[in-house]
Amino acid sequence: MKSFMQKISALFLTIVLLFSVLPLTAFAATPDEAEPGVIYVSEEDVQYGFYWAVQSALNEARENATEDLPYTVIVPEGEYNLGRALRIYSNTTLVLQGVTLTRSDSGNMLRVGDEDNESYGVTGYAYENIRLIGGVFDGNMGENTIIKAFHTKGFLMDGVTLLNEKDGHMMEYAGVDGLTIRNCTFKDQYLSKGKYGYEVIQLDVLQSFHITNARSEDLPMTNVLVENCAFDNVPRAVGSHTAVHNRPHDNIVIRNNMFTNIGSIAVQGMGWTNVNILSNSIDNAPRGITVYAEPGGCTYLPSVLAAEGGTTAHASDSYQKPSKANINIAYNVLTNVGTKDDIYASYSSQGIAVLGEKLSAKSPVESSDKSGGLPAGDYYLDGVSIHDNFIDIRGNGIRVEDARNVEIRSNEILCSKNTVHSDNYYGIVLRSNVTASAVSFNTIIGAEVNGIQLDGTNGGSVDTVQYNHIENTGKYGIGTYAMKITNIYDNDIIGTKNIGLFMGDKSTANEVNWNRIRNCSAEGIWITSNSKASTLKSNTTVKCSGSNSYGGSTVGSNYTSSAALTKFYLPWTNNKAGAEMGVGTMFKITPDVRPTNAFATFSYQSSDPDTVYVDDFGMVYALQEGSATITVTSNNGIKKTYPVAVEGDKDVTHVANTPKKPVLILGDADGNGAVESIDAALVQRYICRIDVPVSVYTLAHANVDGSDYLDVTDVTAIQYYLAGLATPYDIGKTY
Repeated sequence: MKSFMQKISALFLTIVLLFSVLPLTAFAATPDEAEPGVIYVSEEDVQYGFYWAVQSALNEARENATEDLPYTVIVPEGEYNLGRALRIYSNTTLVLQGVTLTRSDSGNMLRVGDEDNESYGVTGYAYENIRLIGGVFDGNMGENTIIKAFHTKGFLMDGVTLLNEKDGHMMEYAGVDGLTIRNCTFKDQYLSKGKYGYEVIQLDVLQSFHITNARSEDLPMTNVLVENCAFDNVPRAVGSHTAVHNRPHDNIVIRNNMFTNIGSIAVQGMGWTNVNILSNSIDNAPRGITVYAEPGGCTYLPSVLAAEGGTTAHASDSYQKPSKANINIAYNVLTNVGTKDDIYASYSSQGIAVLGEKLSAKSPVESSDKSGGLPAGDYYLDGVSIHDNFIDIRGNGIRVEDARNVEIRSNEILCSKNTVHSDNYYGIVLRSNVTASAVSFNTIIGAEVNGIQLDGTNGGSVDTVQYNHIENTGKYGIGTYAMKITNIYDNDIIGTKNIGLFMGDKSTANEVNWNRIRNCSAEGIWITSNSKASTLKSNTTVKCSGSNSYGGSTVGSNYTSSAALTKFYLPWTNNKAGAEMGVGTMFKITPDVRPTNAFATFSYQSSDPDTVYVDDFGMVYALQEGSATITVTSNNGIKKTYPVAVEGDKDVTHVANTPKKPVLILGDADGNGAVESIDAALVQRYICRIDVPVSVYTLAHANVDGSDYLDVTDVTAIQYYLAGLATPYDIGKTY
């Protein structure tokens, strides 16, 4: 298993590196070729004082740059000490390619705008159109944030490296609309216990305890993009530990980044909406990705920020129904998560978590930073999709609490025992009033407790639990508690150390059908006396030590022996020509077997693994542009193929076959797109050996009974169809 994990990690590292070598904007002009708005800081000026030479150029840009004529300040290559914070203003680009700056005091190294205070200075998005290109910022273990930007619209960093920060964030942003950080490297941030500067990139709020020298205001972070960056040996990489009530940080995209050797968590969202966390690689961390709603602590009432800043509150302090969160977490590869404990706080280990919170009473106000005071209410997260992720975890693979409209699909979760933080750990766990449309097509191996835990003790429901493959769990394969479920279909459960499928505490399901359960240390299916399935049929339990118990369920025919596989389907092969993928995306193959009580194993092979790789469990990875064919083979030699094309940065699409022209409809002998009396007449002419003015290929679609030839049965069936009478054939169906 270890070599397999190393292979997956190396493959995804390849993807990230492909994205991370994108070229920077070239600034190759020389002073002799200078254009209006370009300022070259001379080597001679730098020799007399680096700070004053560069700041003078930035001040000149401040006085003269406009939206129509932005200024660019270019610094000569070299290594320089920086003893004061550089200040950059609107419509200015600072180019530091080939430049290394080493902090010689403990202050900031670069910040946007002037130094204000909590109640005086600019408001709104006051500074605009600022770019930082290239350069190395060596914090030299100074105990202060390296780069800060507040009250800003449009801040871009490209190709910048930040190193050696102690007891502070590497970067802090608050009240920024349009933050883009790409192709950057962040390394070696050290945080002492009891300090709060966790995040490398902190998306914060404008409040004096958290953001000094900036005016307080309820101004959120919006339109944030962090892509193609590398984070190594840091506490938290990207995230928030503050939020504003009813003013969420909005449109947050974190994609194609590499996170290694993380002390706490790679990505932590708090009060975020419209979130896309895509195609990232996370290796060696206590936790991977967590998105919180507005927590009772760390969240500010708008009036508190407005009063402190002398600004106007833009939202109400009262409880309001949460806006749509739209959280999409997909195509991420997490390896070695939970191998070490979070030294900063006692968090349970988890790969991916999305957590709402219900307050039964007003939350207390923190004396230190004035956060809290939120009114009682349900701060749930609405709209959560967690799909097509690879998670190697010692802890919870996926955990969702107090959320609505949840889908958990096509994830591959490989679990190992957590030896650093004890807890009850599951492959997938939904609890605290979650409503989900589907928990489907997931592979879960080795969960410490249950493979899938559905806890409706405090409310909740799930529509469909289907096509999950679950092996070697510490307790149950699927465990439900007081949960209302519509369907539990076609799940494979193998080798649990207790029951395969358990329903208890007044759990209900409409249908529990076609599940295959084997080699369980206790019963295959156990439904308690106070739980029931309205229909329970065609389930197979083999080599389980106990006798099944079905509670108050309506029980049909079930199997106690397995059959040989005769055929299988891929989820998308019905009228699908193959998949189209973007580089860095993934999708999961879960074969659907026939007969339904057939136990089978499958192997997967790619015709070009350098372009499209498929792992031992059927997860398909798009590594580079090109094409390949995936072949799926059952243990008894039945095969299916599925073509895959990789191009650009699109999502995964399973593409439908394009129908031939004209559209082919069963019973449509002349191919005009409708079944009419002429079609019956054409068949009669053909039977009587009279010339038919259509191709034999089109005429064949009048062979509605599928026999070897056209005959009177076909004519009669078409006439019945035209008369509105029932026929045993799908006449009129397009294919």
